[in-house]
Amino acid sequence: MIMQRKIIMAEKVDINRLMPALEGAASLRRINATMLSMASKANAERISVSENVKPHWYCLRVMTGREFAVEKLLADADVESLVVTTNAYKTVKRGRVRIVPEKPVIVGYVLVHCVSSAAAMAGLLSVKDVIEVVGGAETPWRADAESIARFKAMAAQGKYDHKVKPKVDFLPEEIVRVCDGPFASFQAVVVSVDFEGCVARVEVDIFGRKTPVELDLAQIEKI
Repeated sequence: MIMQRKIIMAEKVDINRLMPALEGAASLRRINATMLSMASKANAERISVSENVKPHWYCLRVMTGREFAVEKLLADADVESLVVTTNAYKTVKRGRVRIVPEKPVIVGYVLVHCVSSAAAMAGLLSVKDVIEVVGGAETPWRADAESIARFKAMAAQGKYDHKVKPKVDFLPEEIVRVCDGPFASFQAVVVSVDFEGCVARVEVDIFGRKTPVELDLAQIEKI
């Protein structure tokens, strides 16, 4: 049997036609990088000295499961960022030792410490997997530094490592208070509760915007 070879001719690409698009994409990357540099630690230090303006903590909503990836991209751009996590720990089940890895305490959010400006917020929004700046890019919500410090300390002490079912039940549409983390002291409306996983999906009202958050049941309390 004679095997026939099929020759596929590739269409010739006119690089000159592609150049405007390539140059446009490169220009956009440069613009985004310049704007993101406005949120950098170096810029915060410069402005703190020259204009006596201090950086503050802001909150980014990101794609679920991409918290660490966003944190790394920000770190590579010299932007101070934070994902508060549980501690990795060992568990034994049926005689087998399993390592439970660290994971974000608040899923879908990354904290950033920077000097707020229109350029800085636009730069943060250009980072891959960032959905929005909490409060809006024009009027970003400023998180309380002391609340974040307490949140980090409690996470480091292992408060969120093991799920503990609360002594009270929470119901959908119930109004509760967030008792720790960056959203501490805010009221929230319960959307749904997973008692097995000990988490609640709530909506926090920030500047009139409904901000969806998944919280450990230990992070909310009845009013």
